[in-house]
Amino acid sequence: MQTRLCSPALLERVGLRCLSTNYKGDLPPGFALFPNFFDTRERRILLTAALDQLDSLESKRVRKLQKEYRLLHGPSEADVFLPERLYTFQKGHYDNVIRDYREMHLSSWGELQTLDLSRILNRLHTLYPSENTQTHILHLASEGEILPHIDNVLSSGTWILAVSLGAARVLHMEEANTHAPRKFDVLLTSGSVYLQRDDVRYHWKHSLIRPHESMASAHGQRVSIVVRDLLPGKTQ
Repeated sequence: MQTRLCSPALLERVGLRCLSTNYKGDLPPGFALFPNFFDTRERRILLTAALDQLDSLESKRVRKLQKEYRLLHGPSEADVFLPERLYTFQKGHYDNVIRDYREMHLSSWGELQTLDLSRILNRLHTLYPSENTQTHILHLASEGEILPHIDNVLSSGTWILAVSLGAARVLHMEEANTHAPRKFDVLLTSGSVYLQRDDVRYHWKHSLIRPHESMASAHGQRVSIVVRDLLPGKTQ
């Protein structure tokens, strides 16, 4: 497995951009990228299950509109996402880090956990550095973004793992609390998984960069399934 930095030529083709990258040599040992970890079929199963979980929190009115849309247009093989007007996106997170999003903390996949989904989740589990975890689902609208931040150190432990589903985005990593921060960018395509742990988890800010406004083809919704280890002695 080799982490791939952003290629400006590649990003220009897909309508995304890098921020400045100054990282020299090997990337931090606390960062790993697993590109194409899930294939097309696995991505669809995982994305459908994640959206179903989020949709269960929508109001009755919104769920009715979603049902009517599906009955009228039928299932889409090309795109699991519904039009954005059929989701209730929040404009700003309580800490102002995330914009245009839906989210939930997941204690169990429940009846959605079919045999196929179980196999997919078990394979993802092989990447966990430790047991005793919590799962968070984050759905970004096409204009959604995540601003630079370090996850609350009082809410989770030493590592963060994230699955990308849907539109590609650039993950920007930058050292915090230093006058000359090292930084690098990584393209997160659908089906990729990345892991940050230890020093990178605690001392590097991460963010998801919005596409160029002029690049309509690059815009699209995306879902992240984020798994974190719990602090010692804590449960979900």
